[in-house]
Amino acid sequence: MQNERRILIVDDEPSVAQALCYVLDHPGRQFATASNGREALTKIASEHFDIVITDHKMPLLCGLDLVRRLREQNFAGKIVVLSAHLSPDNVEAYAALAVDEMLPKPFDLSRLRRTINNLTSLEDG
Repeated sequence: MQNERRILIVDDEPSVAQALCYVLDHPGRQFATASNGREALTKIASEHFDIVITDHKMPLLCGLDLVRRLREQNFAGKIVVLSAHLSPDNVEAYAALAVDEMLPKPFDLSRLRRTINNLTSLEDG
């Protein structure tokens, strides 16, 4: 499918990752999941993703380190941080890495959907 968008959801809670796949499901979107930043980097090295939605606090490689590595690798996709751990220091660090959006957990479902819809439509233009 020409306009299909691939979204990687990175969260160490499998139920959260699956719930996000469910609530963001939309024609033209494919989802993959990773349970930590290290697993996400492995998937990104072998597959194309348009959007990465990541938690902050995860084992092996946290969201902030994942985003740093993605920036070092010139990842061309969009990055959304979805976390209960968005302290002022974390917000500042993610902003310095130019993430596309930061949303606190528990998340507002309509805001999350709107964010992903906006990011996928930006890629069409």
